[in-house]
Amino acid sequence: MKKLWTTFIKDVKLSYSGLYFYIEIGMAAIFLAVMLFVVPENFDKTQTYYAFIEVDEIRDEFDGRVFENDGTRVELFDDREGLEQALSKKRSAVGLHVYMEDSKPVVEFVLQGYEGPEMKQMLKQTVEGGLLAELPTYEDLTTVTVLEPGTERLSDRVSMLPPYLVINVAFMGLFVIAAYVFLDKEEGVIKAFAVTPVKVWHYLASKIMIMAVMGLVTSTLVVVSLVGFKINYLLFFGLILSFNVFGSTLGLLITSFFDSMTKAMGALFLSIFILVFAGFSYFMPSFSPVWIKFLPSYPMFFSFRELFLENGDTGFIIQNILLFLGLSAVLFAYTNLRFKKTLTV
Repeated sequence: MKKLWTTFIKDVKLSYSGLYFYIEIGMAAIFLAVMLFVVPENFDKTQTYYAFIEVDEIRDEFDGRVFENDGTRVELFDDREGLEQALSKKRSAVGLHVYMEDSKPVVEFVLQGYEGPEMKQMLKQTVEGGLLAELPTYEDLTTVTVLEPGTERLSDRVSMLPPYLVINVAFMGLFVIAAYVFLDKEEGVIKAFAVTPVKVWHYLASKIMIMAVMGLVTSTLVVVSLVGFKINYLLFFGLILSFNVFGSTLGLLITSFFDSMTKAMGALFLSIFILVFAGFSYFMPSFSPVWIKFLPSYPMFFSFRELFLENGDTGFIIQNILLFLGLSAVLFAYTNLRFKKTLTV
């Protein structure tokens, strides 16, 4: 262990004087600044309608010039020109022009131009449903059944943390550790290492430990700043370490098949690209095919999500910590064998 610690201290001095350390710190600082000063706690999901109503009976139903109810906001205008000018300033709003034609009220939508057929149909059905609900004979027979009542929901800001953490500790670890190894090869560090009494696994473990420390520092800085101390940090550190070790070990394994960073880039980017697919299921839970659940990144995303929920599944989190530590041990053993043959190539 003394040789491992000595190797680690030497690598720390070399690595933290290089560029990659400051890239990770810079990315964490930029992400934190965006989350604190740009992204709101929750995005405003209110649908705004700008309406020019030429039918007095309908216009008289509004109390004042602005009407808000159940996530809908309607603002009235005195002419079509004013409505269109307002739409040009708020690209998410929808325009309505209501007038009489052949003694019948006509509702004309004034849209921005980016709306697809599905969006147009939804807007049409929403307005028609609202008008029908005002009829004296209307009876609401709609029932809603929730399969999982009481399901917790993260705020929009906190829901961005799991993707960042997976990228920071797993994907970045995979890429940066490969860069460190090839940098050592180019500068002759590995050839010098080959004639020392230090074993190959000491070298590999030292690199993984560096990535783990970087992941812990940057991730903790971001999470403490955004959520404070509301989560179980013991489980948080367990997730960071297990996912970081797995990503770093995978990166080392990939590098063992190549002799330069240029040749390894394709394999590294392909690996990251495949792992990113699990993010689609995180942001769109309805898209969860069986094959995507076998990607290592899938439990990573949802483990962090459970961690940030007030009543998250602790068993699921611990299970994945143990799973990735076990996978990392297997990968490390194979990677060690690979590097014994290729380290100085």
